Amino acid sequence: MTAKATSSIQVIARLSRLLDAIAAHDEPVSLKILASATGLHPSTAFRILASLIEHDLVERGVNGRYRLGVKLLRLGDRVRSQTGFQREARPLVERLRNPASEPGRTR
Repeated sequence: MTAKATSSIQVIARLSRLLDAIAAHDEPVSLKILASATGLHPSTAFRILASLIEHDLVERGVNGRYRLGVKLLRLGDRVRSQTGFQREARPLVERLRNPASEPGRTR
């Protein structure tokens, strides 16, 4: 059972490296470049990318190059809506804007 859990973690680490490598490029990127950038064997990268495509996390163009999938945008929107980023950031922005208003600080 431990070998299976370790294998799953390795796959997640590899797919994360692939997503990061795709995100590092402004244009769709080839399998060869992704394999090189991640240190993965091309066949391993291909299998993981194929699974990511099935789950809409990665898209493959007609030229065979890979780009991030639209599902990541939807997931990012969910994160943004769940964190209330503006609400959380407002006190920090106010402190940065007016550091003299902090207790114990004078101009």
